[in-house]
Amino acid sequence: MAKLQFYFDPLSEPCRSVQLFLEANKIPYEAKLTELLSAETRTEQFKKINPVQTIPAIVHGDFKMFESIAILQYLTAKFSTPDHWYPTDITKRARINEYLHWHHMNARWKGGLLVVMKYIYEPHFYKREVSEEVKKASIVALKSTLDIFEKCFLKDHKFIAGDEISIADLLAIGEFIAPDIIGVYVGKGRPKVEAWHNNIKKALGATYDKAHEALYHHMNDIKNLVPPIDY
Repeated sequence: MAKLQFYFDPLSEPCRSVQLFLEANKIPYEAKLTELLSAETRTEQFKKINPVQTIPAIVHGDFKMFESIAILQYLTAKFSTPDHWYPTDITKRARINEYLHWHHMNARWKGGLLVVMKYIYEPHFYKREVSEEVKKASIVALKSTLDIFEKCFLKDHKFIAGDEISIADLLAIGEFIAPDIIGVYVGKGRPKVEAWHNNIKKALGATYDKAHEALYHHMNDIKNLVPPIDY
């Protein structure tokens, strides 16, 4: 079968989750950089790859797929990756699925993305006015989401599903570290979250930094756009 084609923007949290998985499992792929800020997903050419015009997306031979969670589940099966990523044990898999169902409307929307949108992208890139009240509300939403994440998912575990890293951790960390770019670190005052973050970095090694290189550069580019935030 032809090499997997991976359409992504390294500044996108869901894209980085898939990239981390591909790199950690040494799955060969052809990188198809697709920049969101340049509206490259809105072209007619990309619409043939993904009619919904979102990323990440993959093409694997004649097979096309979008949505990060579905892609990760496909990759675990297609490439027979180590069981800990998406366990065959029904109880462990159920725990991961529990998080995945919660993820989109919570960690994805009310986690780091909301904060970054309100403090950076809407006012500085999309030129929309955002009140201080709305900005502060995004911080409140992030804290509330982290409270639930700690209490209901992380608990006293090293990772979401227990002692080993899974696709749930890749998805979660992408969202929760997004506010790093404006100086908001979710591990502040949350030793369990900080330990979890460090466990992920240890489990992934150099792969973690490689997948975040573009984000680190972006952080440097925008560091003067937002004054220090009380978090």
